[in-house]
Amino acid sequence: MPRLSDTMERGTVARWLKAVGDEVHAGDVVAEIETDKATMEYQSDLDGVLLQILVGDGESADLGAVIALVGERGEQVSDNGASSDAPAADATEDAPAAEAAPAPAAQEEPAEAPVEREAAPAPARPAAEAEPSADGGGPAAATGGPLKASPIARKIADENGVDLRQLAGRGSGPDGRIVRADVERLVERQGRREDLPPAPAAARAQAPVAAPPPLESEVVELTRMQRIVARRMADSKSTVPHFYLTSEIDMGRAMELRKELNRALEADGVKVSVNDLIVRACGLALRDNRQFHRSFDGEHMVYHGHADIGIAVALDDGLIVPVVRAVESKSLRQLATEARELAERARAGTLKQPEIEGATFTVSNLGMFGVTHFNAIINPPEPGILAVGATVDRAVPKDGEITVRPLMNVTLSVDHRAASGADGARFLQSLQRYLEEPLLLVVG
Repeated sequence: MPRLSDTMERGTVARWLKAVGDEVHAGDVVAEIETDKATMEYQSDLDGVLLQILVGDGESADLGAVIALVGERGEQVSDNGASSDAPAADATEDAPAAEAAPAPAAQEEPAEAPVEREAAPAPARPAAEAEPSADGGGPAAATGGPLKASPIARKIADENGVDLRQLAGRGSGPDGRIVRADVERLVERQGRREDLPPAPAAARAQAPVAAPPPLESEVVELTRMQRIVARRMADSKSTVPHFYLTSEIDMGRAMELRKELNRALEADGVKVSVNDLIVRACGLALRDNRQFHRSFDGEHMVYHGHADIGIAVALDDGLIVPVVRAVESKSLRQLATEARELAERARAGTLKQPEIEGATFTVSNLGMFGVTHFNAIINPPEPGILAVGATVDRAVPKDGEITVRPLMNVTLSVDHRAASGADGARFLQSLQRYLEEPLLLVVG
């Protein structure tokens, strides 16, 4: 199971596009994988024949888990997914220790093999007390290359303070790759280091237990999208120092321009929304305010070259944010067409992962629901997000008289690490200018 997004923890095979026995070439699309927010095509990096499918349509698996086997035509595979000339992909826990190849009696503690990333340190042990390998034999043999381990095996090892070098070359996966079962068996025998903080599962077990819901309540499991959104929003609110700026914008001239544009574009089937005008104005304002249009990455300020703006789209089970690229260089016609297509495919669940990643700013509009004001949560590493309220007719003084104008509240949430209050204020000034003098949206 490949990692197809930064937030992906598990994947679901939407459907296989190749059948057992089909030839597979590197670059061929062999399956469609559902991640937390999109369905993506999975391209093979191998040449051969699809020998066995281990994770079928609609089934899920952890990252790094074997989902299919590719080999030579006629090669035999066992029921557990191992080829006749390779170790089992995921050996069972009750395999008898007697079947393991014993290590030489005089073998000393294994040498430290180079690893792909630093593993959690293990307590020093005398050579005579070196840990046995995962299969119950003697100490693990040293290897000359990088340590082979699945992502989930590395994660479990980190959480339990297990040094994967103890299992070097002795994993039960193909070519000695360390898999989840190997680490779990070692943790069961060796125990978890006491000086580590509680593992996530243990921490959840120690958390206060909520009172059971009333009998008339319906309890529904969270979808992957809901889990990811919940975690990312909690992380953002607790780690990103938010501050908020609110402005009131007169949308009278912008609404008139929208009517004229839609009248002219009606024959072509193009319709410009109020949100399209706002997104276009944001793109131009971001272009004009480089000091605001930057992200804090912990060590540097990253200045963005294009205004890649995410447009929040509400779904039945959560929220998804497709991205319109280089908004500052697109016409209103292009923007309206692209935004509408992205929103339709978001609701249909057919967006690709690149279409929901890499935004440098986000617009969240709840005006169509009658909401006049709200604060939105930033999606890191973006420097800010604009919360757009409904346009409402209000009485305002103008030239010594009281008149009614269509006013819209917008609230800018800003990452204070990336921008100051003045930076955010200048961005809002530019946004207001573009929407109150909307011909600039056409010629800007």
